[in-house]
Amino acid sequence: MESLTPAQKTTVTKSSTERLRLLLLKSGYAEEVVLGWSREQLMSKYAELLAQGWDPAVVTRPVDPELEKMRLAHEMEMKRMEMEEREKERELRGKELEAEKERKEKEAEEKQKETELRKKRIGCREGKNGAD
Repeated sequence: MESLTPAQKTTVTKSSTERLRLLLLKSGYAEEVVLGWSREQLMSKYAELLAQGWDPAVVTRPVDPELEKMRLAHEMEMKRMEMEEREKERELRGKELEAEKERKEKEAEEKQKETELRKKRIGCREGKNGAD
């Protein structure tokens, strides 16, 4: 820790144990090893990394091409399923709208028949009343 700047020393000493573990895992240490270390060991290893110029903000992990292919295939499958679900919802909504339209047409037809029936009844009553 002697070779660190005062700011780096403060970073090491003020970082929580969990944060130190996370940073060391990001740097490539095995989880089992990191979990077995004491706080002092964690601070020491992290200080070594900082002294070597390691920057936790710039860490990139190597990408396994097969794993990346599997991830992308999974994402594509999820998108396909979402699209299918949206299409089913659209179809269902279309059917609901069609059923609503048919119901309204039937209601309008029934009202029309009812109106015609009333007119006939009124016409029949007037005919009877006029004949009396």
